[in-house]
Amino acid sequence: MLLRFVLLAVLAFLTACAATPVPVAEKIVDSDADGVIDALDRCPETQVGIAVDAYGCPADSDQDGVFDFRDQCPATPHGYAVDSNGCPLDTDADGVVDSLDQCTGTPVGVVVDMQGCPAPVAPPSPETLELQIGFRTGRAILDDDYDAEFTRGARFISAHPQCSSVIEGHTDNVGPEDYNRTLSRQRAEVARDKLSAALGGPLPDLSVAGYGESRPVAENNTQQGRQLNRRVVIAITCDPQNR
Repeated sequence: MLLRFVLLAVLAFLTACAATPVPVAEKIVDSDADGVIDALDRCPETQVGIAVDAYGCPADSDQDGVFDFRDQCPATPHGYAVDSNGCPLDTDADGVVDSLDQCTGTPVGVVVDMQGCPAPVAPPSPETLELQIGFRTGRAILDDDYDAEFTRGARFISAHPQCSSVIEGHTDNVGPEDYNRTLSRQRAEVARDKLSAALGGPLPDLSVAGYGESRPVAENNTQQGRQLNRRVVIAITCDPQNR
């Protein structure tokens, strides 16, 4: 009797299960049609046609957080901070990305070095005029009348009133070095006095320098080269703001 009761109970249970429909929850769904079912898709709203990885997300080759399909700099080195386009940030627009920039607040237009810091500014190159004058051998005495040449030199200086001017004396290498340096300065002083007289008064910010044989412009092993090295030059240096 008991066995018959158990068999009837089991039969009733199986009949009830067969009549119950299977839930739809087990259906396979891929909402964005990227080939990864929603149950496994970490990026379930990927645009149609975008290639994805095994997790259903678009590729991010440089792992900068910006997917390749919108990354304008897809090869950004690892660790660089990037903008919404996937390109390294350059906050001060100096050409050096923030990740390498040691001076991130450089003003716009300032030239910078590889570290993003203002680069040293080279001093302005002087404008020069060589005076076509000659001196007696070994002396600081002019060998002729050069009034027209000194007038030309004075006008050259007066055309730059806000600039500094140096009258440079140079010699060849004949004779002792100290003697040549002294002689070159004495000749520069003579030229300065003549230049001042050419305009009838002191010239602005005018100084002299004797370089002797230290700055040759030609070889000293020929007569022609030595003659080129014996010279007096007006060198004018201007601040760019004063030009």
